[in-house]
Amino acid sequence: MGTRNLTVVKDSAGITKIAQYGQWDGYPSYSGAKALDFLRDEILREGLKQRLTLVEFISDEECDTIYKRFETTDWENKAFLNEYPGLHRDTGVDILVAVASATETLKTIDNSDFRNDELFCEGIYEVDFSTNKFITTYGGMVVEYDLDSLPSDEEYLAAFEKDLTNA
Repeated sequence: MGTRNLTVVKDSAGITKIAQYGQWDGYPSYSGAKALDFLRDEILREGLKQRLTLVEFISDEECDTIYKRFETTDWENKAFLNEYPGLHRDTGVDILVAVASATETLKTIDNSDFRNDELFCEGIYEVDFSTNKFITTYGGMVVEYDLDSLPSDEEYLAAFEKDLTNA
């Protein structure tokens, strides 16, 4: 069973450039910790910020055409995942690495509306370069940190445990 989630990145102007759906592991101890680990690396973080111009939201029709080209609904298709990480449900928070290391246009779908799905969207991991924040929404809680003073994994996870035990 998956813990569905959304990874969002906004550029310096506050425009959403990434809204990546993830099917699995959307809890803070996995996706949140993975995002934090990525964001603590200033070179990767700057690479992400600079390469957001390479991200292209495509239409549902274009996405369907790409799926048909691979002639598969098999999500285990590694060739598809490698060529189109922004269109694959298994990518999740790893979209940060895919964009930071991109050398050409990276096609993705704008899944921003998924954040409003209170039943299925279990976690949101947002990097907002316009406010310089990393924001996690999980279990009805919102935890936010400045990108220049990110917490340790232990501090990050403790914020959720505190809120869960005081609920």
